Amino acid sequence: MKKIGVLLPQSKEYPTMGKEFMNGLKLTLPNADYSLVVEGIGFGNDPEHIINAIQKFVNQEDVHLTTGLMGHKGLDDILDFIEGIEEPFIYSDFGATCPLDLSKRENIYCNSLNLYDATRTLGKYFLDNGIFNIGTSTCYYESGYGFIEAMENALEKDKAGKFSGHFITPLHPRDNESELMSQFVSETKPDALFAFHNGIYAEEHATFLSENKINSQTPLYTLPFSVDDKILAKFPEIFNNTKCISSWFIDLETKENKKFIQEYQQKYNKTPSVFSVLGYENGLLIYNYLKNKNAFSSESIIGPRGELNNAIHKNNRTVVKQYLWNLNWVNNTYKFDCLEELKQTIAIDYLSKKEGNGWHNSYLCH
Repeated sequence: MKKIGVLLPQSKEYPTMGKEFMNGLKLTLPNADYSLVVEGIGFGNDPEHIINAIQKFVNQEDVHLTTGLMGHKGLDDILDFIEGIEEPFIYSDFGATCPLDLSKRENIYCNSLNLYDATRTLGKYFLDNGIFNIGTSTCYYESGYGFIEAMENALEKDKAGKFSGHFITPLHPRDNESELMSQFVSETKPDALFAFHNGIYAEEHATFLSENKINSQTPLYTLPFSVDDKILAKFPEIFNNTKCISSWFIDLETKENKKFIQEYQQKYNKTPSVFSVLGYENGLLIYNYLKNKNAFSSESIIGPRGELNNAIHKNNRTVVKQYLWNLNWVNNTYKFDCLEELKQTIAIDYLSKKEGNGWHNSYLCH
């Protein structure tokens, strides 16, 4: 029996994140063949705590491999340690900051939500479609990550695009925040508004939109956490005709995604989340890696978001497709229509070392 160590963070905003990741992992690593050993890592912002958990896995539990959900704080130190002890590590993250260069790492691989890449891809889409003046709408928390940087990198390609301005809601929104947002759009006149929020900040943003209706006149584009199920359930019709870039929604029409959803619903009697997808995909990667004696085989590994190993041999990272979705309010419910697969021809400049930017870790602490 193979023993797998699993590092799980906690999240105030997404308290079931760890459970959902584990549910997905268990679908591809059944109990009969694999034993999962779990350690909590808090908000994932204490590298010493995480290193201690990895030491326990390796020295006490004799794990064959470690996986889990990671943030970006202290990630260099963690990867240096696990590479130094010559142990394999296949982890996931949210990709909210510019990704680390893993190409020279030994036995370390990342399967990410790739939100940074999604933002750059959206920027390229804007330029390809004559949308050159972009306004951003976000909050103090989200603005501390890499999304503005990612969009800027895309817009500055050939100097074709530019920001019309940034509307950043403070920690404590002003009494007339929705009015100020409307004024911002009126004065800056963006061709499109790019919004990125999550959790309570996404709810704040939706409240402002319900009051000022600015997205009825200005095209609104978002990242997936700005329009998650909780937000859409609470704000009917507000996001009608909103565009969202995401590598996965439950509506993705591929046989692999349909198979995953069916298996997940049969076993857990609930709908999977994007955290379940990451767990499931990590399980597929782990199975292939261990079956091939600590290396990825050349056979295709296809998960709910598509092929996973088409790029992993090159830079130790999975690269998944990004899709543009349209939210339609039909028969008193939101329907996600996949408009197109977006081209990803802008090469990412991976960081050789991660700086400590952002607020602790994205989507874990606020």
